[in-house]
Amino acid sequence: MKFKRVISCILSIAMISSAIACSSPAANSESTTYSGADTKSVSASAESSSEETVAEEPSTKKDAPEETNSEADTKEEAKEETAKSEAAPEEKGGTEEDVPSGDISLLWEDSRVYTGTSLGQYYIMPTYSVKGFEDVPFVKASDYVNIAFEKKAYLSFEDGVLYITRNDTKASIDPTSDTVYIENPSRFRSDSLVDGAILEVEEMNVVTTSLKNKSTQTAPEPITISLDDYNMPVIPFEDDVLMPFLALQNTLGAICWSNVLVYNGKDYYNVSAISSYTMTHENVDLETLPYANALYTGPFSEKGTPTQDYANYNYYSICLLLDLYFGHKEERNITTFDEYFTRINAKESLCSTDFSSVAVAETLVFFYLFDSGHDAFLGIKNVFGDVAEADSSQAEEIINNVKDSEEGNKLFDDDEDSGNEEPDALGNALMGALIEKGFKIPEIAPTMAWSTYFSKTLPENYGHERLDYVDDTAVIYFDVFKDNPKRDPSFYLDPMTEDDIAENNFVFFYNCFEDIKTHKDVKNVVINLSNNGGGAASALITILGFLSKDGEVKITNLDLVSKSYREECYHVDTNLDGIADDNDGYGGQYDFFIMTSPSSYSCGNALPYFAQQYDLAKIIGTRPGGGDCVVGNYVDAYGYNGSFSGMLKLGKMENGQFISNETATVPDLNMMTSLLDFNSVPWFDPEGITDAVHQYKDGKTEIDYEDNKLDSLANALISILTSDEEEE
Repeated sequence: MKFKRVISCILSIAMISSAIACSSPAANSESTTYSGADTKSVSASAESSSEETVAEEPSTKKDAPEETNSEADTKEEAKEETAKSEAAPEEKGGTEEDVPSGDISLLWEDSRVYTGTSLGQYYIMPTYSVKGFEDVPFVKASDYVNIAFEKKAYLSFEDGVLYITRNDTKASIDPTSDTVYIENPSRFRSDSLVDGAILEVEEMNVVTTSLKNKSTQTAPEPITISLDDYNMPVIPFEDDVLMPFLALQNTLGAICWSNVLVYNGKDYYNVSAISSYTMTHENVDLETLPYANALYTGPFSEKGTPTQDYANYNYYSICLLLDLYFGHKEERNITTFDEYFTRINAKESLCSTDFSSVAVAETLVFFYLFDSGHDAFLGIKNVFGDVAEADSSQAEEIINNVKDSEEGNKLFDDDEDSGNEEPDALGNALMGALIEKGFKIPEIAPTMAWSTYFSKTLPENYGHERLDYVDDTAVIYFDVFKDNPKRDPSFYLDPMTEDDIAENNFVFFYNCFEDIKTHKDVKNVVINLSNNGGGAASALITILGFLSKDGEVKITNLDLVSKSYREECYHVDTNLDGIADDNDGYGGQYDFFIMTSPSSYSCGNALPYFAQQYDLAKIIGTRPGGGDCVVGNYVDAYGYNGSFSGMLKLGKMENGQFISNETATVPDLNMMTSLLDFNSVPWFDPEGITDAVHQYKDGKTEIDYEDNKLDSLANALISILTSDEEEE
């Protein structure tokens, strides 16, 4: 097996995929979906009232004191328990017994919570320690809820149970059963157009709810989360409940897209904001950024190594987050992630106190086992210090452990010949590196490889968006779905400018059609998504409005937590006259085509899907790359972060069964019938694209290219796939 490139990729990847799709409102990262499979850890309750989850608090549970022992005494007591957890836990649980009040200590009464990126704006949230959970931060649930939801939730404590009312639906935290119950997970997330809609009210600028078509949804189901399965106790405390920080963030926070904070041993910082900044500012030195410097120089940085208790806390917090909100559990045959990580021999590495092992293991899980453009891991720096680069033998050992499992072995190809890099051996050389990831080309090609190809073949100075004319055809190209719905004043008060194009697809498309209307000979309009990896869902809806005959747009999706299926109906004011009427949209005035490639991902996959479903455009090129979920935020206890396929899945209900849009779009004109034609397709050539449109109108459904460019194709792809090795 050729490990060199696999290991090199694992050790060097430091990016969050640009294919982030439909936007996540609260965290300003892109949204998504998950599996609807019931699990031991996450069970959907049949009750519809949270009142039925209330249980009396046992008389053996005592109120904890307001103030506690000194920090030094707390640490000394905690050390006595450290030896009991020196190895990764084999069994979950351990929270059945009550926690004595003497085991709870106030660690920091002035922990600061920085939800934004200013060090001058923060909340205070006291942090507690609990004996037997060394270094694990415990906080009052009410403190966290008030901060996370900006005091827009109503709290009450009745019969030992904490109740949280938000958007007219109720959640409860019960220390007797160690459970979090959410009556209506969709509505708890938002009370938009429909419960938990893909588009938030604050994202509606030129988009409004439709009066012509009524949005619908099926009845949502409640959910009960057993924290005992994750070794996370819920402790009654001062007419409140005390919980591990990530038990709150990965349940109530994550369901509302606000799981972005990391604890550094004293305070809490928005690590996702740091990652977003570094991804858009190349070669930035984190040590020069005061915000990042404050995060990474906390008390944990002086410890250098986490305790086993903290490593276990990190592991189970990951399992909790992904059990609840990962969108492809069913496809991956995952019931619970603890069972899955155990099954593929990854648990030991994920529970390690060795940073490099954890970083390699999490990278392996995200980029090789999940293997979606929405699943990305950033493991450069953590709150305990810089991550030492793992050596190749360590990475190889972790990979081999996974390969030794029955399921893990299926994810990699054992062919020793896959390392052959001779350009004339297509089967072994051209696709060797891709086959290592478990794919059989040309049936499937990883999005990252295609995106790398397009980035290297894009003509110089092509730009991020452009409008070209050839004969009777206009070709609109753009490479990301973007929107700035919070622009204030809105376009209705402060007219759009050319500068707005950099932030808003609506402005670009509005200007394009204003120009197209002056070209009276234009009959066809092609939207070229060949190099588009996705972006904001609000931009997706906006562009669909331009393709519509009357500005009306319908988006269908499944909420995998509440199991609610939704048809969301919107109207886009494409002519910006402030009136939602049939004068909006350009459907019927032009013949629309959407050109897609394997690099068309997420919203780049959703636009052709919905356009095809509602007969708004014909699809040319080849099948788009997929991405059916809204993106969820991933943050672990070390501050490693990234994204994953989340809780909302785009698609449509057909004959009582939900079919996602992952692979549902089939091109009306197939321009790449063979992988060997890849270099021949005019991905960025308006003349070639126009010719393809004319061929389709002449009755063709596929294009065969006579020139065999095997050698140039092989050399191009091999150059891309082996670029890391050549740079060493």
